Amino acid sequence: MTTSRMMLGVATGFALVLAIGCGSKPEPAPAPSSALEPDPKPNDSSAAPVAPLGGKEAQAQAPKIPWELDADKQVAPAAPVRGIIAGVDVTPEVSVTSDELAFRLTKPGAPMPERSVSIKFPAGQQSLGRNWKVKGGDEPGPKVPEVWLEVQGQPIHLHPSGYAMTLELGARKDGKVNGKIYISLPDKDQTVLAGTFAADYTRLHTEKPGSDEVPYVAGEVTVVGAPASAELRVAYAAFLPTKPVVFKELQLAADPLPIEQARWTSDNEKPRSFTLLPGDGKARPFRYEHAKLPPGRYLLSAAITGGPAVWKWVDVAANSTLTENFTLDASKTGGIEITAPQGATGKVFLAPADEPNRPALDSQLFEGISIQVVRTEVEVIGGKAIVKNLGPGRYEVRLGDERRFVDVVPGKTAEVNMTPPKK
Repeated sequence: MTTSRMMLGVATGFALVLAIGCGSKPEPAPAPSSALEPDPKPNDSSAAPVAPLGGKEAQAQAPKIPWELDADKQVAPAAPVRGIIAGVDVTPEVSVTSDELAFRLTKPGAPMPERSVSIKFPAGQQSLGRNWKVKGGDEPGPKVPEVWLEVQGQPIHLHPSGYAMTLELGARKDGKVNGKIYISLPDKDQTVLAGTFAADYTRLHTEKPGSDEVPYVAGEVTVVGAPASAELRVAYAAFLPTKPVVFKELQLAADPLPIEQARWTSDNEKPRSFTLLPGDGKARPFRYEHAKLPPGRYLLSAAITGGPAVWKWVDVAANSTLTENFTLDASKTGGIEITAPQGATGKVFLAPADEPNRPALDSQLFEGISIQVVRTEVEVIGGKAIVKNLGPGRYEVRLGDERRFVDVVPGKTAEVNMTPPKK
């Protein structure tokens, strides 16, 4: 018996309208027996003709995909996936996450898909690198993915069972998942899709970076002793061999909600991605990820808004994976008292010191790093400048053309004299 139900979509959820169903147990399916191939190239004469959207003549020439509710008779063609979604011929876009495979038709310039078929994989099960086979009589359950049929402006039709599907999904590689599908839904329009695909893989924010996102740097930031209203700022400065220095940063408050529901933020500029997930203000630390980075030297930093910063200089090599964890204790800070040359005025800048054998940064770049990481600049008044609330570590201090290095220790004020040595 057909099993389907409809939901009405609203801004934050859907209301259930109808549900019926029965059947037998599903048959387990083996993993793919061979590596899945990506879509045939457009000039591959061996591929079946594909009907492009809007091309009525081409659609008429292409053979129709038979609606087949017997999974044992389904044979996916070796051509890009196409078919009918709710009565409309489509050659859909395909995307996949660890819990969903979606086939969508989106009009140019439209913010939302016009219609789609989404396969929701059961929670806790491996979805990639395996086969799925669902027969029309299978009962709803943890081995049968739920299928959503959506058309903009209409109720959502849910199919927890009652459909037939033969699906092969390969492993994730280079941001893609190759696969093959044949699916027939029991809706009045006899929705059917069949063919091969190379789906774009979108990593969920709760997942950690994979091997196809190297090089990457990831880690946790534990915040201690900060006000509840304080936010965490995570940043990097990238010193690349052939490009100008790149600055990136994200800022986020703690969120007591579970990580799946908590507010998070990202800055993605393909292929690079930068993600910051919130701590809960108690036991759960913040988590950051810098993925698909260009190789180079990086200054990683984390800071509490209005408070101290911690940092580390690292070298990111091609295909490398680095884990760098930080602890920010707002109660353990130190300071620096700067003595200026007689008659000197102007601003004092501080930045994290690099290794001694590294060349000195030019003044503008140094000031940029000072602003990004330390966020402190002080004026010389009466021959002195005092900087407080600094995180522990080794700093480079500059006043005009003079530069010094000083170690900051919690609970103490270090002294540094900027007077030039006598010649």
